[in-house]
Amino acid sequence: MIRLDNISKAYGSDELFRSLNWQLSPGQKIGLVGPNGAGKTTLFRVIVGQEEADSGEVIQPRGVRVGYLPQELAVEEQGSVLDLVLGGRQDLLDMERDLQQAEEALARGESSEQASAAYADLQEQFRVRGGYEFRSRAREIAAGMGFSNDEMDAPIQTFSGGWQMRALLSRLLLFRPEVLLLDEPTNHLDLESIEWLEKFLSGYEGTIIVISHDRYFLNRLVDTIAELSGGQVHLYNGNYDYFIKERRERRERLVAQAAEQAREIAQIEDFIERFRYKATKARQAQSRIKQLEKIERIVVPPDYQATIGFEFPAPPRIGKVALEARQVSKRFGDNIIYEGVDFVLERGDHVALVGPNGAGKTTLLKMLAGRLPPDDGEVIEGHKVQLRYFAQHSVDQLDLRRTVLQEMEASATMESHSRVRSILGAFLFSGDDVHKPISVLSGGEKGRLALAKMLLEPAGVLLLDEPTNHLDISSRQVLEHALKNFEGAFCVISHDRYFLNEVVNKVVLVEAGKLNVYPGTYEEFRWRRTQELEGGEPGQGGVSSAGAAAPAQDGPLVSRKDQRRALAEIRKRRDAETRTLRAKLKKLEEKIETLESEHSELQAKLADPATYEAGDEVARINQRFHAVEEELTEVLMAWEELGAAVEAIEQRYAEEESAVRET
Repeated sequence: MIRLDNISKAYGSDELFRSLNWQLSPGQKIGLVGPNGAGKTTLFRVIVGQEEADSGEVIQPRGVRVGYLPQELAVEEQGSVLDLVLGGRQDLLDMERDLQQAEEALARGESSEQASAAYADLQEQFRVRGGYEFRSRAREIAAGMGFSNDEMDAPIQTFSGGWQMRALLSRLLLFRPEVLLLDEPTNHLDLESIEWLEKFLSGYEGTIIVISHDRYFLNRLVDTIAELSGGQVHLYNGNYDYFIKERRERRERLVAQAAEQAREIAQIEDFIERFRYKATKARQAQSRIKQLEKIERIVVPPDYQATIGFEFPAPPRIGKVALEARQVSKRFGDNIIYEGVDFVLERGDHVALVGPNGAGKTTLLKMLAGRLPPDDGEVIEGHKVQLRYFAQHSVDQLDLRRTVLQEMEASATMESHSRVRSILGAFLFSGDDVHKPISVLSGGEKGRLALAKMLLEPAGVLLLDEPTNHLDISSRQVLEHALKNFEGAFCVISHDRYFLNEVVNKVVLVEAGKLNVYPGTYEEFRWRRTQELEGGEPGQGGVSSAGAAAPAQDGPLVSRKDQRRALAEIRKRRDAETRTLRAKLKKLEEKIETLESEHSELQAKLADPATYEAGDEVARINQRFHAVEEELTEVLMAWEELGAAVEAIEQRYAEEESAVRET
């Protein structure tokens, strides 16, 4: 198998590898990890010969085929998606052409006995190599990557860059090389395609090396982690979670060894200093000097995985319903995305929108953010709600002419200006990094900066479309920590399952224009979804967008029709009992808004020096200010009490619903 022998590579003074040695074994599934800039992609390019090492060599046995999927690659080929995929087996396409020509010659009676024998031999080779299955296999792989039958026959140049990368990955999987190098293969895939790819690669007989920031993908696929750090590859026999644990323990042992060595060196240096000029001890001192010179100093490398904790600014207290879409419809020409759907985001909801690409997740998020008007229905913001929206292409809106600090300061208000540097520090921009021009930043650094801009001001609702794109694992951990402790509500679209499992408490499956709600973590959603599909009853265990809960047990003791009728009756009684209370809540929220507005106006007058020139006017304003303050406190207390009463009623009915589902 492939061996890297004393590989060194540098760009100017930036040394990536130094006498790097690495032996690949057949059948290994390896995750290549390391800090940004360590040279992971460069190492791939050296292995496949796209770049030359400064010294050393890559030893590749004859007959070992290497397939490489880069992060980005422009597709220049013409033809259909299927044509591109089938190009992964050019050997079979050539044999197929030769067979067709031989068959035509036989049909014309132009073939000799020798040619007939050659034809039979070619036919057998074609069969042995899988020639009679490779076209159906190509379609199977392309379908796994998300292409429909119609799309497979469409011109490849009509697809976006992300879909072209899917086609290239499909071609590589059809090729089935002995060594497969994949650089961020999940970047352009939806969750269904990622899970299909995991399953395919798990049964792959060759050696796989994958660069990925998808920790869930690494945990489920690889059996070895190769950490590229300090110019060397360090191997860990296990998945990503094992690597994190073992790396920490190795580092702790190294720190302890370095501390012990430092004590030993200090003792030797002390002896030398005390006795080097004493004749009776001079020989011993010289011996200690030689001993000191022979000691190989233990160096503890910087911990690139160390992150800075970040907390979102506490948002203003919002109402129970943060954001609501009522009977929303959206169409693009003849393509109906949604038809009369409902969606409710409540205070404390940490929601993931999942579903196949093209299902309408981004469309829904844009309507919730007010960036895209619905054709029918309405989106209603809750009491005191402020929205922050992070779009997929927020990175493209950065001004490349500015530095990191200038970009942040340009978006900061008077109140948030003092927090600019602390927010940048939380997203790993410190020291001279804040003065870097945005034009020289990596994709991950630009992603971190775009997120940091969004967090300048506190907001009660966050709407995040692929916030983890281009972020390395350390940056994702910063965002995870912040979102887990976020006091408001958020709705996020992401293909990073590890990230979703860490931060959400509810999953909404967007599929065929419907929204099905699954309370719990992403892992719980996957389990319940698997149960549904195996049971052949879509929607089982979920909650529809209108709030109707579906039963989740295998052998119901009552019919599903009776169960649905009972649940509908419960919801009817719940709505009747809370209707009046909700109306009162709405009036209180309107009252709070009025009082807060007056409170702010009076406060501004009292802060204005011109007010104090009016004599008695100051006393009147001051008196009214305190009266409004007292009334606002009373109304807020009433609002809290009423809200708690509504929540208690809903909890009682939720328990009643749960009991019905379990029957």
